[in-house]
Amino acid sequence: MLYGRQYLIELGSALALYLVLLFGANYLQLALHPAPLTRIILALTPMVGAVTAAWVIMRAIWRMDELQRRIQLDAIAISFLGTALLTFGWGFAESAGLPKLRAFAVWPIMGTLWWIGGVVAQRRYR
Repeated sequence: MLYGRQYLIELGSALALYLVLLFGANYLQLALHPAPLTRIILALTPMVGAVTAAWVIMRAIWRMDELQRRIQLDAIAISFLGTALLTFGWGFAESAGLPKLRAFAVWPIMGTLWWIGGVVAQRRYR
C-alpha cells in the first residue's frame, strides 16, 4: 500500500534529498555563477532525488497485492488521461490568450489527478 510506515519513511527521505539538492544547487548557482555546462549540471542535480522518489513509488507498487495494483493502475490511467486532456486543452486555449503552461505545472496536475483517481478507484472496488 502507498501509505505504509516503511513507504512513508522511504518517500520522505527521497523528498528530503530532493529538497536538499534543489536548495543546494540553487545556492551554488547564485554564489558561484558557474559556466554554462556546470550550470546545467547543477540545475539537473535535484533529479537524483526525483529519480529516488520514483524508485520508491515503483517499489511500493511492486509490493502490492493484485487488488491494490489494480486500484493504482486505474488511478494512474485517470491521472494520465486527465493530464493529457488538460494540457492539450490548455495548449488550444493559449491561442485565445491564456499564458503558456510551464512544464513545472504538469507534475502537480498529474499528482493531484493520481490522488483523485485513487479515491475514485478505491470506491469503485469496495
